[in-house]
Amino acid sequence: MTLGERLTRWDGWLIDHVFQPAADRLPYEKAAIQLGMSFQLGSLMLTALALLLPIVLFGSSFSDVVDSGLIWLMNFAFFMGMKRSAPLVRSGTMNPLRPMLMAQRLIAIGFVVYQAWWCAGVYGPFFELAIIMLLSQVTFVLGLYFVACQPRPPRARFAQRGGPVIDGPWQASGQIR
Repeated sequence: MTLGERLTRWDGWLIDHVFQPAADRLPYEKAAIQLGMSFQLGSLMLTALALLLPIVLFGSSFSDVVDSGLIWLMNFAFFMGMKRSAPLVRSGTMNPLRPMLMAQRLIAIGFVVYQAWWCAGVYGPFFELAIIMLLSQVTFVLGLYFVACQPRPPRARFAQRGGPVIDGPWQASGQIR
């Protein structure tokens, strides 16, 4: 088994055994994709906070954080693309975002590991920025995995009507309507 096959198998196991059971416990059919999009938006907000904190706290100029600004724009573009792709996910059919975002999920996990390793070596006032970026990466990964979950089929709805059991063109008195 190659490394790519192992990563694919591990990704599928993570969705099927960790995130799908959590998504199945959410209150309604489309809750998993909405929760995933909320995590994506939270990641976008945390990245914006990490972009603005050096400017506010340390007096950095925008040219000092232009690389973080470009990363935020890429995250924003990805979020808008996910927002447009969300209607593709329907109950009763396979979630098309699961295979489409597999490589993105694996790369994002790699970034979380790198960010955690980088946070371990940061001291002083930059530690807060490193932790905020780590939280941003973790919420991004959580969002990707919840978006990849299969929505539940809609629940059966039972009519709560009173009246005659057999309904037709006649009324209860036997006359035709």
